[in-house]
Order: sequence, then structure tokens, then C-alpha cells
Amino acid sequence: MTSNTSFRFSRFIQIKGQLHDFSNPKIMGILNMTPDSFYEKSRVAPNSDLISMVTKMIEAGADIIDIGASSTRPGAQTPSQEEELARLKDVVPAIRSAFPGILISIDTFYSKVAEFALQNGVDVINDISGGQFDPDLWDVIAKHKATYVLTYHRGEKFNERTSYVKDHFMMDVLRYFSEKIAQLEKLGVHNIILDPGFGFGKTIVENFQLIQSFDMLHLFEKPILVGISRKTMIRELLQVDTENSLNGSTALHALLYAKNAQVFRVHDVKEMNEVRTLMQASL
Repeated sequence: MTSNTSFRFSRFIQIKGQLHDFSNPKIMGILNMTPDSFYEKSRVAPNSDLISMVTKMIEAGADIIDIGASSTRPGAQTPSQEEELARLKDVVPAIRSAFPGILISIDTFYSKVAEFALQNGVDVINDISGGQFDPDLWDVIAKHKATYVLTYHRGEKFNERTSYVKDHFMMDVLRYFSEKIAQLEKLGVHNIILDPGFGFGKTIVENFQLIQSFDMLHLFEKPILVGISRKTMIRELLQVDTENSLNGSTALHALLYAKNAQVFRVHDVKEMNEVRTLMQASL
């Protein structure tokens, strides 16, 4: 597979009976309903004007709003299903009601949270675990015929910078996706977005190896989501803090756009939309 960018891959996904063309890359804006997300400015305070915040994200270019109620930063305490639900029970219906046309995803690996979300109008379940942390999650996805983000993650619940693959890292990535796609399709789940899982159970070297070999992921002919915004792999290599990691994030977003990534999960929607505009005009 070539990284020639004179064309865009056509990647159609059915979401609630409607076909969505991901050949024009989508921007997924991050909305963190957590008190301890690694990027402080992405945290939503309890009394914040959520509708105003989401409106600004959509006006800045967001196509999808990704709501998370559990931090996956290194060392974070994983909340219970009940705690996640408590953080989301008013937020999800409010955003769905205010923005009936926007795509909404929920960042969770809990089956009960996914069930609640899908019953309340959420379109996509974004699971960092690849179905590994809750054995009932995939049954919920299958029951609702939901669109599902499948993440390559061999690690633990927390975001650990440790290798779980002894050798042939990219072969393990391909094997993992091949096996899990087959399992999901056997359950009747066909609308799958792939996420290589930057930062999850990987060393810095492995994270950049994913970028170097990104073209290999197109073998599965599915949309590919990248969540690289302001992550440790950028901060450590450039020796900057979270606040000063936007420039590095933008550089990698442009590179991954050129490598035909189709969904960009970002903290900085306006800046990512500028990348998209410039790349569309240039390729």
C-alpha cells in the first residue's frame, strides 16, 4: 500500500442506517468529563456551560464529539461503571438534544456505560481496550449494531509506556486487528473504525514505529482513527510540557493526514481544522 496522497481512500461506515464517507477525514473533538485528564484545559468543570463548549467545537470544525468520563493518563485511577454513569447521565442526553445532527461517541470500555450511551442517542463506542476489560461490551455493541472503535492495546487499564510485544511489533498489530475484526464480524459487528492506540501499552519507539509503518493498517480497508494529540510521545521527544505540545501535535497530524488517516481525535479542533484545510488544498 502506497502513501501516495493524490487520492483519498473511500471508507464508508454505516451509522444508524446512514452511510458516512470517511474519505474526507473527520475531526473528533475531545470533551473530558473527568477531573484528572492529562491536559487540564480539556477538563470540563461540573458547572460549565456544556452546550456553549460543544457549540464552539462544532463551529471550529468538529464532526464528532467524543465524550470521556474516565482518564487514561499514566497512573490514573479507573472509575467504576457507576461513577462513569454518574458523570454522563445528564451530559449525554443534553448534548444529544441540543445537537441532533452531530455524531457523538463515548470513550468507554464498560458495557453498562455503552448500553446507557446507545440508548440515549450516542452513535459510536470508542473502546481503548479492544473488548478486553469488560467481556460483555461486545455483546452490547452487537445488540445495538453500533459503530465501534477497535483499539490496538495489549496493556493494562491504565496508560502504561511499556512494551508488551517481544519482537515483530507491526506483525503483532496486524495479527491483533485481523483476529479481533474476525471475532467482531462473527458477532455481526461490521462498522468498525481502527485505532492503532498511540500511547497505550507501547514504548516511545513503538509509537513512532506505528507512524513509520502506518500504511500497513490500510490493508484492512477500514477508517483509521489517530489519537496522538499532546501525548507523552510528543512531549518526551521534544522535551516540552503539555501546554507547549500543540506544535508537535500539529506536525504529526499533518504527517498522518498525508498517510491517509481518516479520524483525528484532538484537543485543539480549530488548529486541526486548519491542518485539514491546508492539506486538502495541497494534495
